[in-house]
Amino acid sequence: MSASLTFSAGSIFYILLLTIAYFSKSRLRSLENKIYGCLILCNLLGTILATSCYFTIIYRDSIPVINELISKGLLVYYLSWITIFTIYVFVISYEKDNSKEGKNNHFKKVRSFFAVLSTIIFFLIIAMPLYYHSENGVVYSYGPSANMLYIVIPLYMMSFFIYMLRHLKYLKNKKYLPLFLFILIGSIVTVIQRTNPGLLLMTAMETFITVLMYFTIENPDIKMLSELYENKRFIEKSAEDTSNFLFRMTQDIKKPISDIIDISNDMISIKDVSELKDGTKIINNKAKELDYLVNDALDVSSMNTKNVKMFNTRYNPSVLFNEIKYQSQNSIDKDIKFEFSMSNNLPPYLYGDSIKLKQMVFSAIDNSIKNTKSGFISLSVDSIIKYDVCRLLINISDSGKGMGVEEVNHILSLNIDDLSKVDLSDDKKIYGLKEIKKLSMILGGNLIVKSDLGKGTDVSITIDQKVVESKNYEISKKLDIYEQSLHDNKRIMVVDDDASELAKITSYLEKHEAIVSGSLFGRDLIEKISNKHKFDLIIVDDETSTYSGYELLKELKKNKKFNTPVVIMINDDKEFIKLHYLKDGFADVIMKSKLKSEVDRIIKRF
Repeated sequence: MSASLTFSAGSIFYILLLTIAYFSKSRLRSLENKIYGCLILCNLLGTILATSCYFTIIYRDSIPVINELISKGLLVYYLSWITIFTIYVFVISYEKDNSKEGKNNHFKKVRSFFAVLSTIIFFLIIAMPLYYHSENGVVYSYGPSANMLYIVIPLYMMSFFIYMLRHLKYLKNKKYLPLFLFILIGSIVTVIQRTNPGLLLMTAMETFITVLMYFTIENPDIKMLSELYENKRFIEKSAEDTSNFLFRMTQDIKKPISDIIDISNDMISIKDVSELKDGTKIINNKAKELDYLVNDALDVSSMNTKNVKMFNTRYNPSVLFNEIKYQSQNSIDKDIKFEFSMSNNLPPYLYGDSIKLKQMVFSAIDNSIKNTKSGFISLSVDSIIKYDVCRLLINISDSGKGMGVEEVNHILSLNIDDLSKVDLSDDKKIYGLKEIKKLSMILGGNLIVKSDLGKGTDVSITIDQKVVESKNYEISKKLDIYEQSLHDNKRIMVVDDDASELAKITSYLEKHEAIVSGSLFGRDLIEKISNKHKFDLIIVDDETSTYSGYELLKELKKNKKFNTPVVIMINDDKEFIKLHYLKDGFADVIMKSKLKSEVDRIIKRF
């Protein structure tokens, strides 16, 4: 078999694989990619023509017309490929205006010029005669039509080489590698084919350059980019909602603090015991409001799946609260304004008792309707999401007649034993605040009531629900795994409830180019490990407000697949029991008094 045929046939195989690989995936819709796509298709057609041409020349006497069409078609292919390649060089080298519109205008000018030039050359190739040689297995075409390309191709090469030299500062760009190789190999191949026409290497060389360009073009994983974009949108929405939520919470916290300051200032000059008792009750009420906000609403360290009361009911929270909204609007007098707001970052689906939840919210709204003759009634729903737990923060407020301090304090002080005789068997019944309090406690949540006589009442319900894995949750997990695969740096998790100490050790670790995750809560570490986050090293403080180092290690080792080394940080007064920590299963011990040198040692060891 002729060497020419071998090269051409082999080229078909490679360019066909490239064509499938390139066009089967989503790509960036860039101008460069569009030109490159044309180059691939052109090269695929050229390899087929080059292989076919070998046989048509051999049997040219039997099929003269077909031979003429295919042979001149191959010459037109060479012209087309070099034209597209030259346009590609002019586009990637353009620097005057890097905007999309600027590049497109430049491309149109270059395309128009080369379209006119190649059209003229095309007609010359078609019009000029072409002769054929087929003897002893050596097959090729020659003559004025073919000689035209020996003039045109070097001129094209010279044109884009000069254009590249005008943009010397960009020559380090990896996109220029195929161009240099084409100039080098193309020059050699042109000389070889001129001296030995039977050795058809041009098509194989162009296939090699086309394949090489695949690794230099801007062609990232579009699927991953789409996921990044979706996740970015989700994060931006979530950040905006979080900002608004924190602003409202800040205002809620400021109010009771301000009231406590004002009341305590007034109480300094009061001598009447009964007035002092009333003031104390109000302060006690305000303190409970703050306690609810700080511990029940905003304390994310208490959010974990183990604390969630599980009910095997999957529901859409947005649909649920919109249903409550529409039904409430129909029940409220037209003179009363009904306000509704719902966080955009609510998960699509949650697990929980939607019937009891709906009953609680309806009951609270019904109480507002009964006690409000004018003004407003509002329902707002916010959420805090941590891993697979969503904390629903539901607030029902009104401008009704309100309640006295003693009545509010009585409701707030009720515990599950006090409510043991309260009947909750009827799922359709409208309940009072006592029943709502018991319902919230049964579901693992809490209720806070704020009220002033003649001013209105605020009822806040907090419930933790299990998140049904959503698209955004899956995207986050995929991106997490993808991000981990990009870095060879050590991934280290640090747990320390002293913020300044945590910042210090984190800065030391980052100097070693480690990827550091820090948390003030031990529960964060447990949740991350259960969610399959991978770490090369874990460093924990001996004593935190929620977990001791030993308790954390014990909890982690419940996972049989857990094998990450855990290092514990201790104070000097515990150095004498250092060996006990090692016997308990810790990989090493860090002395806090020598934190920097200890971190250096640990990084070298692990």
